[in-house]
Amino acid sequence: MHLGEFQELGFMVDAKLASGQDEAQRDSLLYRFLLEAVEANGLAFGGGMNSDFSGFVVSGKAYGKVEEQHRELVRAWLESQSALQQVQVGELRDAWYGWG
Repeated sequence: MHLGEFQELGFMVDAKLASGQDEAQRDSLLYRFLLEAVEANGLAFGGGMNSDFSGFVVSGKAYGKVEEQHRELVRAWLESQSALQQVQVGELRDAWYGWG
């Protein structure tokens, strides 16, 4: 059960890729995102990138906590990338329940 003190939070991320990005550039961007914004902050990411970039960010530790500062760190990294446009970072939400 992931309730009460064991509740796990996360947040959605979405962005559009700027035109003209080839596969190698997309791969490099995703790799740097995982290293610099996700793993460097003790987070994990489920998602990917084709013509758009989207996914869900959670703690990299079992029952770890994702907080507002994590959202802002990820947002700042995404917004600093010229290859990404229309960056959206969702609110913190339950990672396990309420997906309807």
